Amino acid sequence: MNRIAAAILGGYLFASAAGALLSTINGPGSDAMLGGALLGLALYAPAVIWAFAVRSNRRAWAGLLGASLCCAALTAIVGGAS
Repeated sequence: MNRIAAAILGGYLFASAAGALLSTINGPGSDAMLGGALLGLALYAPAVIWAFAVRSNRRAWAGLLGASLCCAALTAIVGGAS
C-alpha cells in the first residue's frame, strides 16, 4: 500500500511541480501554461513506473519528493528572476 501511495501521490506531486517549472520557463501566457501542464502530465507515467521499479518504499518516496522539491525550488528561483 505504501508503494501505491508513493506512486499516486508522489507521482502527482512530481508531475505538478515539473509542470509548474516548465510553465515558468516557457514564459507568461496561456500557451506556456498549457504546454507545461501537458508535459508535466507526460512525466506522471514514468514517475509511477519508477516508484515501482526501485527496491524500497523509502527510496520511492525519497526520490519522488526530492525531485518535486528540486522542481519547486527551481520554479521559485526562475519565477522570481522574471
